Amino acid sequence: MRVINYLMKLENKLKNLPKSPGVYLMKDAKHKVIYVGKAKNLKNRVKSYFKKSTDDRLYTEYLVRRVVDIDFVLTETEKEALILENNLIKQFKPKFNINLRDDKTFISIKLEVNKKFPYPKVVRQIENDGAMYFGPYASSRAVRETLRYINDTIPIRKCPDNVFKSRVKPCLYYQIHKCLGPCCDLVDEVTYRGLTDQVILILKGKQENLIGILKQQMYEESKAIRYEKAAKIRDRIRAIEETVEKQRIHSMTFVDRDVFGYYMAGNEVYIEVMFVRSGNMEDVASYHFSTNHTTVEEVFRSFLNQFYSQKRFIPSEVIIPVESADAKLLEEWLSERKGKKVEVLYPQRGDKVRLVEMAQKNAENAYLVSRVHEEDYARTLQSLKETLKLKQVPERIECFDISNIFGKQAVGSMVTFEHGKPNKSRYKRFKIKTVGQIDDYAMMHEVLTRRYKRAVEEGDLPNLIMVDGGKGQLGVALRVFEELAIGNVDLIALAKGKTESSVTGQKIGEQVFMPSVSEPIMLSPSSPELLFLDKVRDEAHRFAIAYHRKLRDKEYYKSPLDEIPGIGVARKKALMKCFGSIEVIRNATIEQLIEIAKLPPKQASEIYHYFHKTETVIN
Repeated sequence: MRVINYLMKLENKLKNLPKSPGVYLMKDAKHKVIYVGKAKNLKNRVKSYFKKSTDDRLYTEYLVRRVVDIDFVLTETEKEALILENNLIKQFKPKFNINLRDDKTFISIKLEVNKKFPYPKVVRQIENDGAMYFGPYASSRAVRETLRYINDTIPIRKCPDNVFKSRVKPCLYYQIHKCLGPCCDLVDEVTYRGLTDQVILILKGKQENLIGILKQQMYEESKAIRYEKAAKIRDRIRAIEETVEKQRIHSMTFVDRDVFGYYMAGNEVYIEVMFVRSGNMEDVASYHFSTNHTTVEEVFRSFLNQFYSQKRFIPSEVIIPVESADAKLLEEWLSERKGKKVEVLYPQRGDKVRLVEMAQKNAENAYLVSRVHEEDYARTLQSLKETLKLKQVPERIECFDISNIFGKQAVGSMVTFEHGKPNKSRYKRFKIKTVGQIDDYAMMHEVLTRRYKRAVEEGDLPNLIMVDGGKGQLGVALRVFEELAIGNVDLIALAKGKTESSVTGQKIGEQVFMPSVSEPIMLSPSSPELLFLDKVRDEAHRFAIAYHRKLRDKEYYKSPLDEIPGIGVARKKALMKCFGSIEVIRNATIEQLIEIAKLPPKQASEIYHYFHKTETVIN
């Protein structure tokens, strides 16, 4: 009866679908969104799913069997539908969509050209603050190499603002001619601005323009018989020319491009992106996810829409290896965001095809590398089962660690490794609730009980549970196993190496403790099995420390301004921005608080009297 009601409700919705642009959300019997799509004509698009002859996508029939309800959101244009589709995919993470979970933290280089003596710095957020941003870069390695190249080539300042402001004499970089000493006014603003312009040319990939400028400077210095300066400029030119030669992609114009390639392997797709800037190959990024039985055209349609919905540099050309139904729509959207014409191209011949072929080869190589790693992990996990005589291959491992300082802010962490790789979506953190003193065993008991009481109810047990520690921690875990009647799950404890004797200095290596085994198992220090277990344990430790530090900072990073009524977060930030430190605020008069921080007289008076409440006058 319930199924009939679902079908009747769905049939009525299909009959009444509008013909306008919009987004549709398909839901299963649990009312969970399993697919999000956009359409220029909602009625035609959604109905096509239920007509077998009109849709050749392999997953359509599999998807439709699970759909019991469809919701839709109307939009004014198809472009608005495209943007809304991206947002809803991020929100609901539907099972049947290509969900680009881009865990790469893209970073950019920021140059505050609106300041007197700017320098290139690494940032993770792009803001509308008048500064120039370059990137984003897909890897920190690319950023490090770029900054190292700039700092070696251009004598720009290196020190951050807090050091720059307080410096009274130039640093070592000035002594070795890597900086002109703006911190001590050893260079004028006009000369430094020339260095800033050179940095901009490098970051824009216009090294040829920079070489022309430097050659002119070298000629002028030589003509003025300043041969030492001319020689330094000559060396700078050579360094730039060498780098240009290494980076150059031949037979290409100086256009910014993102070039995409892919490699299909069964139900998985590997996508490679080559970031080409002014003809230079600056960086690459790789992506890997399940295709859910869909076609490569649909993969790229969804992937590109999500890829460019994030904050990132938009090039003049986007070169793709397959035709996309959204190509023109994507062009319009990206051109609007960039403020210039952007082309989405599916090349058929010429240099652009060769670029796509290069990206395709890189995608295939990414697949082959991942296969090697997967095979290595599979061998290591099988070897672990045999060496430790485990009941099953530890395809899923959950590892626990406890972190506390003198019992304060005690936390527990759990990390999960699946098929040898971390699965961060399954990581868990535990704030200790029932233990008030220093007792690692009691803390471990609380964490394991909280985790596995629920896991037993949900049937969500791993193959192997690992705790950081020795026999004591193993005993605690065994007690939890008995209390919760957990069976057919392997359990080990990994104890760190330590010095056995202060006299001989003999060291004991890592020890693996197991139930019903009286002596610890000693694995070879260089064995893949121990190296893997160390990696899992160290990740649990890192995760626990990070959480502990976060709670500790939250507790101890308190400002006296928090104690003053009416001073919220925004006002506190404004005060710190105006005065620079609590000490300066403490010494400010009421008049200064009103004038500099633009405070109302009453609030200025409250702040002043708070800091001076202990001062008394004795007559």
